[in-house]
Amino acid sequence: MHKDKPNRRIVDKDPNPRFSIVICTDGRADSLAENLRCLQFLEGPQYEVCVVRGPTDDGIAGVLADWEGRIKVATNPQRNLSISRNLGIALAAGEIVAFVDDDGMPEPKWMADLLCAFDDPQVAAAGGIVMDHTGAQMQYLYSSADRLGNADWHRKTPADEYNFPGSFNFPYLQGTNAAFRRDVLLALGGFDEEYEFYLDETDLCCRVNDAGWTIRQLPNAVVHHKFLPSAIRTPDRVTRVRYPVLKNKLYFSLINNRGHYSAKRAVDEMLSFARGQEADVRYHVETSHLLSPVDLDRFGADEERAWEVGLKRGLSGSRRLMNPELALRMSAPFLAFPRLNPPGGRNTFVFLSQEYPPGIVGGVGRYINQLARSIAAAGHNVHVLTRGERHDRVDFEEGVWVHRVVSRQPSELPPEGMIIPAHIWANSVLMLQEVRRLAERQKVDAVYAPIWDCEGAAVLLDNCFPLVTGLQTTLHFWLESHGHHRKDPQFMQDFAKPMLALETRLLRESAGIHAISKAIRHDIASVYDVALDDTRTTMVPLGLEDFSALPDVPPTPLPQGTLRVVFIGRLEGRKGIDVLLDVVPKLLTKYADLHFDIVGNDKIPGPDGKTTYRAVFEATTPADTLARVSFHGETSEEQLRGFYRACDIFVAPSRFESFGQVLVEAMIYGKPVIACRAGGMVEIIEPQETGLLAEPGDPISLEGCLERLIVDASLRRSFGEAGRRRYEQHFSVEAAADGVVALLRKACEVETD
Repeated sequence: MHKDKPNRRIVDKDPNPRFSIVICTDGRADSLAENLRCLQFLEGPQYEVCVVRGPTDDGIAGVLADWEGRIKVATNPQRNLSISRNLGIALAAGEIVAFVDDDGMPEPKWMADLLCAFDDPQVAAAGGIVMDHTGAQMQYLYSSADRLGNADWHRKTPADEYNFPGSFNFPYLQGTNAAFRRDVLLALGGFDEEYEFYLDETDLCCRVNDAGWTIRQLPNAVVHHKFLPSAIRTPDRVTRVRYPVLKNKLYFSLINNRGHYSAKRAVDEMLSFARGQEADVRYHVETSHLLSPVDLDRFGADEERAWEVGLKRGLSGSRRLMNPELALRMSAPFLAFPRLNPPGGRNTFVFLSQEYPPGIVGGVGRYINQLARSIAAAGHNVHVLTRGERHDRVDFEEGVWVHRVVSRQPSELPPEGMIIPAHIWANSVLMLQEVRRLAERQKVDAVYAPIWDCEGAAVLLDNCFPLVTGLQTTLHFWLESHGHHRKDPQFMQDFAKPMLALETRLLRESAGIHAISKAIRHDIASVYDVALDDTRTTMVPLGLEDFSALPDVPPTPLPQGTLRVVFIGRLEGRKGIDVLLDVVPKLLTKYADLHFDIVGNDKIPGPDGKTTYRAVFEATTPADTLARVSFHGETSEEQLRGFYRACDIFVAPSRFESFGQVLVEAMIYGKPVIACRAGGMVEIIEPQETGLLAEPGDPISLEGCLERLIVDASLRRSFGEAGRRRYEQHFSVEAAADGVVALLRKACEVETD
């Protein structure tokens, strides 16, 4: 189309181009670590990773040491992004150089999507979608810029019409999601090092366009840009340092003019731009208070300096391009980055959980968190969908994509004839809609949801994704210890009966069933009259990470020689808290050096539907006894770990547990445990070896078990050591992850058949 394209040459298509991914980082060691972890999941061609670190010493040396031998590293002592990017180009040995920020998390198909653009040998640059810091909204779709440095962010289509040399407008790629042919970068002199930051990639796109190459803007190749604080930006994303912004705006409009406008127009544009910048600084000083008066004073000096330097360098017509010898001096062989490749190939799995860290979570939330991270560590794409606050967001956390979805009234109604409580349907269908959005960008192989609250109901009824239902305590067993609800005809009619019917449908129609114990499988099959046969049901005990080395917050110290007995769980009848509180005063009377810590939600109404177990106990127990019983309510994960570490005896006298996760958590810390002879607890504890089993609901039996451990320190030590060994042999999270992955894959095959 354009016969005279300066500096342009048609290149032969490389059948196997390799990528060099360049990350320029400064002051964000934690984010860089997460970024490198994210890059392990990329699909597509071979790639290497080149990290260029800046001058800030924030622990980055430790991060880079962890990746030694797997990444290339260079150091830039100046806080100048263009210099860092040129160092990255010099390090690169791939045919395509792709740039992503240290706070940019590419989705798995990012590189493969970019590669498609370079199938056309005329394409020298390509970039895709950038999600903003929430991960749920776009920061960038398509944009063009003009030679005055103004961007059009409102485009709905690629700016292909500007792909010709000398165009006043030209396609623009965001620096956190842009890839270029390396030979073109070298021919153009890389980035202009006049740009410390701001308009740096815009200038490069202008020069690529002027050289006659095509810039391709893609509808995919997604990067999540967290837009974290930096040396120039506050935690609230307000630019504090304005000198480079002002200077580079003026320099850009002068150096890239090519006869489109007079110098006066460039100056007038700069005057208007400077007043806008000043107004922004003044607003953040006087109204939002995100900047200080010092920042406003500095702005005046910055503007004066920007005019002087920008005019001088812009009118000189001289650029500060990459030293041609740099690439020769830093040349190094291609260093393939070790992507994660799970046996049998990579799958994309979605887990639903109403609770997920950080914050206060229950057993299901903790288990899903550990399971998701372990499956991701094996190399699978794992997404967890959970409840959010304030606004929707998507974050890459410890190898897992976490979607936090804010509750709202859904527009989608339950299928005709289905009676589903409104709040249950609202949560379930919102999760389904998020699964659908995810499936627009990558194939979802299977969805996993706990049976509690029928979280997977909408997925099941939609019948588009294989669903695996995890068996935890169901509503039927919950009702057994909540008699006031069971006797309430309105509650049973409006909530319980529809939910029990929905649970039954999930049990009968899910593509896969995950039984976390033999007991829960047997009891649910019997009570709900469903066949949980081996064709779609797999028994995989819960596996837990050894978190005993993580930081904890210890409870208040007790007097020397005092034994600490700890209960962790909801204060409800099913957990046997009434039985425990019945025996506590007797034991405290008998043993002076004894203290009980009661940890968990203590605001749940007791049998009368009004008064809590804690309130009844405090109202009927003498003050001297109460002084040796501490109710802590719900606590943080760090505090929970502190209680596990500090306890001498751990007690969980539940009338029923589908598994008994807290018992395994106590065994991780080598603590002797007491539980009841019911549900999955009998599959965790080896009586007389790792702990003791009381009879469910029997205070005399529980008192005897506690007393036996209170008086025998050697038995406590023996049980604790044996419990730790049993955890290591039977309840590792890796074994659980392997079992659940096999079940999820089996569910995919069932749906395919």
